[in-house]
Amino acid sequence: MPRRSLLAAVAFVCSAVGIAPHSASALSVSPVQVEMSSVGSTGRGQFTVTNESGQPMPVEITAQKMAIGETGLRTYSKAPDDLLIMPPQVLIPPGGSQVFRLQWVGEPMLPESQSFMINVNQIPVKMQGKGAAVQVVMSLGVNVNVAPPEAAPILRVVGTGVTTDAKTGKRHPTITVDNPSKTHALLPQSTIRLSSGAWSHTADGNWLGSRVGIGLVQPGKKRRFTLPVDLPANVQSLQATIDYRTRR
Repeated sequence: MPRRSLLAAVAFVCSAVGIAPHSASALSVSPVQVEMSSVGSTGRGQFTVTNESGQPMPVEITAQKMAIGETGLRTYSKAPDDLLIMPPQVLIPPGGSQVFRLQWVGEPMLPESQSFMINVNQIPVKMQGKGAAVQVVMSLGVNVNVAPPEAAPILRVVGTGVTTDAKTGKRHPTITVDNPSKTHALLPQSTIRLSSGAWSHTADGNWLGSRVGIGLVQPGKKRRFTLPVDLPANVQSLQATIDYRTRR
């Protein structure tokens, strides 16, 4: 996936209102999605963080276990010590980059996929000099999925619908899929065909990746996706098929 930059996730205010920022800073991370397995060479992964500012950037890495509900709502819990991240903390020089390495050290015969959110957190530093200032503190996220060996993901269509965008008034199709397997599935590894009477639309993996994103469906769970396709006025219901082809 392309490198993504994220500005000011949290503002660390060092004094009262009515002041200008002391400095502007930015981090970028690539990739933002890492696919691993619990055994073999793919039990390792990595991502790179680049300091695009003109100041040294102290960075700390933390991990949370992630669960995604049917509507896409994410919940987080304490991550076990099964995912080793090195280094856990580092000072990245101005314009420099740091490679962070991941290693699965948990159960080799993992019963089902595990998903994590790796947080790349800028550490606040003591401001130099006198006077008021605002320090911008950033936090980036990397989605890491660890799959069990020899497990094959499955996606099935279990529901379709039509929803109306409250802001634009445009109508879009929804598709609900379930994953009955023991490993996670990624929607962009599929081709979805929608039809209603004489109308039809095909969404391939490239289109889904750019319009829907990672599209993670965890093992034994359902996800409902709204596809950004404008429906004709005469389309009231839909049929959908999915052709899933894993690339792991």
